[in-house]
Amino acid sequence: MPDDVLIALPYGDTSLSFRLSRRNLLGVMAPAEVPAAADPAAIVRQAMREPVGRPPLREMVQPGQHIVIIVDDMTRPTPQHVLLPPLLEELEAAGRNLHIEILIATGTHRAMTPAEIERKVGRQVVSAYPVINHDAMDPANLVHLGTTPNGTPIVVNRRVVEADLVVAVGNTVPHCLAGWSGGAKIIQPGVCGEQTTHHTHALNMYSPVPHLGRLDNPVRQEIEAIVQRVRLDFMLNTVLNARAEVVHVVAGDPYHSHRRAVELATPIWVQPVPVMPDIVVISSHPADLDYWQGVKALYAAELVVKRGGDIILASPCREGISTNPHHLEAMRLARGLPSKAIRHEALRRGFTDWTGLNTAVVAARVNELAYVQMVSSGLCDEELAILGHARAESIEAGLARAFGRQGEDAKVLVITHGGDLCPVLRPA
Repeated sequence: MPDDVLIALPYGDTSLSFRLSRRNLLGVMAPAEVPAAADPAAIVRQAMREPVGRPPLREMVQPGQHIVIIVDDMTRPTPQHVLLPPLLEELEAAGRNLHIEILIATGTHRAMTPAEIERKVGRQVVSAYPVINHDAMDPANLVHLGTTPNGTPIVVNRRVVEADLVVAVGNTVPHCLAGWSGGAKIIQPGVCGEQTTHHTHALNMYSPVPHLGRLDNPVRQEIEAIVQRVRLDFMLNTVLNARAEVVHVVAGDPYHSHRRAVELATPIWVQPVPVMPDIVVISSHPADLDYWQGVKALYAAELVVKRGGDIILASPCREGISTNPHHLEAMRLARGLPSKAIRHEALRRGFTDWTGLNTAVVAARVNELAYVQMVSSGLCDEELAILGHARAESIEAGLARAFGRQGEDAKVLVITHGGDLCPVLRPA
């Protein structure tokens, strides 16, 4: 129909298309369209040779050093297969007899499979260097470095502590807990023990304001305090476009290079919303491996949807709610509880997976704010019941139910990359 708009939402490796009347469409929020760097390897080399707050990387390398390179895992779109070859060339050209290992910052996620590792870092890298999954629950691979002033135990991967030089490569987008990903986040939760991660996630539960897109939040402050005690000598922060292509690379000191990367990423990934929509249709792309990633889209939706509104979340979640059994237990513990009662119930039962409880609190909080439906091929009805979300067989079916609740004149905001975008209410 001529009055309809055809809209396509990313959904895993494919997309979901639906039609919406123009009179109902408030807007389609997507990352700003920016071109990829013509030569990504060249801007990586330039960043390493002109860093922020650090000497050029070559000057930091000594013969015979044990060097650990930390990279993010399959839950992030960072094209490590593009970024690592020029980084490794720079290191090998700077020093002889180097022992270089690549450590995957899995945080509390599952380990990457050999096939996933090869896709992530590239066959050339896998064949030439050891690539190791971090394990947040193996005491033999962890070292305790004391506590922060807030009492967070600093437990970190032994390889990082024992290395002569630590270099990290991560991406910079808005993040629901740390305000922005990148920088110190590659250390915590990336390569820390689960007890460290439980403490920082608990800070989010007790925070009175949303963290998405805000650097002045207690989680970001805590992870940066941790990095004051854990060596991270040199950081490469990327800024990507919607196609996960490299646009910028900022290298150097993990704090100052990160802040510069945030400045460059903001025009792409922070987008204004003129009024609160009645209905938000949102894809969790690219955070869609499981609900643990997909929930990021709810953090974005809750910033703008009206109280009592509707949210339709599209996320394949092919690995279910989470592959971490403790996280699943947290969601089951919280089932049906008000968001403010979850912490009390966890304390009463002596349950200590605060990382999992944080997501349980967020899901409950958003359920109290709006009516949440999910379009998901990976979540069964029992899992949706645990989350407190309704199933929508399609976006059109979800919209029909939402218009029944909100009225035929309801305004709809569509968000294409809800796992990374930060919507901001900004009246025109």
